[in-house]
Order: sequence, then C-alpha cells, then structure tokens
Amino acid sequence: MVDPRRWHLDPAVTFLNHGSFGARTRDLLARQRTWQDRIEQQPIEHLGRRVREYLAPSREAVASFLGADPSGLGFVTNATEGVNAALRSVAFRRGDRVVTTTHVYHAVRQTLRRLAVESGIEVVEVPVELPIADADSIVAAIAPWLVAPTRLLLIDHVTSPTAVRMPVERLVPIARRARIETLVDGAHAPGMIEVDLASLDADHYAANLHKWVGAPLGTAILWTHPRVRSRVHPNVTSHFYGEGFTTEFDWQGTRDVSGWIVAVDALKDLGRLGWDQVRAHNHALATWAHAMLVERWGSTPMTPLDGSLLGSIASIELPSAVARRFERVDQLQASLLAEHGIEIPCIEWGGRRFVRISAMVYNRPAQYEKLASAIESMAG
Repeated sequence: MVDPRRWHLDPAVTFLNHGSFGARTRDLLARQRTWQDRIEQQPIEHLGRRVREYLAPSREAVASFLGADPSGLGFVTNATEGVNAALRSVAFRRGDRVVTTTHVYHAVRQTLRRLAVESGIEVVEVPVELPIADADSIVAAIAPWLVAPTRLLLIDHVTSPTAVRMPVERLVPIARRARIETLVDGAHAPGMIEVDLASLDADHYAANLHKWVGAPLGTAILWTHPRVRSRVHPNVTSHFYGEGFTTEFDWQGTRDVSGWIVAVDALKDLGRLGWDQVRAHNHALATWAHAMLVERWGSTPMTPLDGSLLGSIASIELPSAVARRFERVDQLQASLLAEHGIEIPCIEWGGRRFVRISAMVYNRPAQYEKLASAIESMAG
C-alpha cells in the first residue's frame, strides 16, 4: 500500500510482528527527536511550564479519533498501566468477583493475581474455547457470569495471544444492566478497528497508541467515563492529586513526554492515507494471510476464515511436526529469525502452539508466503 522504507525497520528482516510494539515512520521519529531536543534545551520552560499546553492537541486529536470526551482521557505509557490505574480505582471488597477470559493478556492476568491476594477478590477466567465459531458463542460463554457477586468485567477488545476480536459492544451493555463495572483492554484496537467510546459506554478503556496508530513507544491512554472519573488517578501520585483527571495525568513526575506530544502527528501521518482505508487494507491482508496459511499448513482455523472475528492480527496453529520440534516456543521464534530472517511471535496457549501474524500497510503478501514456506521446511 505504501513504501515500507518510510518505516524505521531493518529491511533485511521480514517483519510480521507489528502487533507487539508497533513501528514508527522515519518522519515521526524525526518529529519526536525535535521535541526531545527542544525540551532538553530549555527543560524548565518546555517541561516545567508548558507541558499541559503541548499535550492538549494530542489529547483532543486522540479523543476525537476514539469518539471520546477529552476531559476523561489521560496519557500513560502502555495499556497495562492504564488497566492498573482503573483497577486501583475500584473499592473492592472481599468476596467480590472479577470476570475475564482465558484469553486475557498475561501481564493483566498477573495484575489480577496480585489484586486477588491483596483484596481477597475472586478472579474468574471464563473459558472461551478454540476454535470459535462466531461472536454468539463468546457472548454465550461470558454472559452467565455477569451476575452477583461479579463486581467488574475486564474484557479484551482484541486478544493478544489468540488474536480474537471480542464482541465488547454486546458484552458491555449486559454488564451495565447488571450494575457491573466494565474495563476494556483495548491494547490493539486504536488504528486496527474503529473505536467509538461514546457508544460503547464502558466505564474504563485502556489502549496503546504505539501499536496500530504508530505513535512512539510508551504512548498509550486511559479513558474513563464521567460516572467513575472522580475516583480514577494515575498510578504515580504527584503534585496535582485531587485537582482533576487531566491535570493529574498531565503531570506524573519527570518523564519523556515527547511521544505523547507527537501522538497528534502519528494520527495525521497514517491519516493522510485515510484511516478507513488503512483499517480495511490491514484487515483484508490479515484475513487473506490467515486463510492462506491455514490451507498451506493443513491447520484448523481458530476463528472463521471470513475474518469476522479478526482485526489486523491472526493466530494460526503450527503443524504438529514443527510444534514438537522445539522444546519452547521462543526457540522456534529465534530459529525463524536466525535461519529465515522472519520476525514473528510464536505463542503457546491452551496446549497449542501458534504463530501470530500482523498486517500493516508496509507488509506484502509475499512475506506471508515466505513464512508459509519456512514453516513447511521446518516440518521436513
């Protein structure tokens, strides 16, 4: 779709792992360095006095992009940090239940594990078995748990290990009707799928901008609904505690805010291509690559081949001969990079082993065909 040389990626590597940390264009990195230099030249003026002024355009632009009220949008370094801040805002009582799924991101799972120890809550990971036929089966698995004593539903918008697009627009209203607080982990969603927080009506939404929006590393947001906003604070309590949501999140201590400042530029960068076109292109490429790899490897598709449960990532089960060849999945990942020049995550989940492909505008069909052949060669 566009010249891959615009991105600051090693051209010698077939990069199929945009989903882990994203990638940035050379122009955006130059813009960020300009801001870093500017701040370093006069840190008191630009960081101490004017940081709120500099962050305001990004907040407004990101809020508009996500269909959100900007007064409830705060910058954080990653979605997991946002999830932590949201969870800390809830006055859990012993015996309360938090419901998530077996597809939850592992760092969030660990956060819930710690919360259970500290607060005496019950954490339920609802099994959503693979393969998944449709969104109805996901709702059918989770909805029965959205009753007392469930206090909070924590649901991924797009799951990380299994690349499933969850029907959050159906689950959030069920939870709301049951007076259950909702926290959506949208780590992958902005830039991958259309997000409209006003219509979603979740209590909290945490998301990365350094993935599919292409903002600098460490650029993410937490948005909270007005009904819970007054009790939500950054994980770092600093000088402006109690002075309002954006005031607190704008100053969380000394840190490099250049990525947050240029988030508005990241939105404009890919926005020149048209965000609807970018999302449609990436979804179509991921859907095609998913179907092609399933056919080449004789795998069972974990989600429908029509892409109805995909965004711009897809997990494909590895041939058994390859899955058995390596003791650990990180060894397979290292082998693909060393022997074939392919960077892709290899994942173990539910007793199965997968590769998770990403599709971004710099990727090409031939790269996924190269992956197909590499795995076939490993299978012998």
